[in-house]
Amino acid sequence: MEHLLTDPTLWVLFSFIAFTILAYVFGRHSVLGMLDTRIDKIRDQILSAETLKSEAQALLKQYQANLAGASKEADEIIRKAKLQAEDFRIQAEAAFEETMARREDMLKNRIEQMERAAVDDIRRYAAELAVSATTEIISQKLSVADSQRLADQSIQQITEKFN
Repeated sequence: MEHLLTDPTLWVLFSFIAFTILAYVFGRHSVLGMLDTRIDKIRDQILSAETLKSEAQALLKQYQANLAGASKEADEIIRKAKLQAEDFRIQAEAAFEETMARREDMLKNRIEQMERAAVDDIRRYAAELAVSATTEIISQKLSVADSQRLADQSIQQITEKFN
């Protein structure tokens, strides 16, 4: 046995076992505490990451819904704009046709007035021509006494008509 007590390998073994037991007894709490702290920190990061992931998914769904809504809204705006454009076109065509009809009526009225004025001018000219021709014929064929008698008769007829 003596030989065993002087053997350095035994003392190294004994020292190693003692160190391991002391390290385990005194270091276990601090190492476990560090590991527990590290585990809690990692657990909190995982929970935070899961929360962020669920928030990101919710936000993604919301953005997708907003995008779909915006797309529908844009389609609706385009549809309404096309309907308004069609309404404006129809109104413009109706206004154009109404304006053209009104102008056509005005032109017809103006043409009718011009025709009446031309007919009146022709009649007036024909009457003046007839009067001057009649005057010429009468002056050549009537004597002064007949002419005086006709003038008196005309004056008498005019006075009878006015009275």
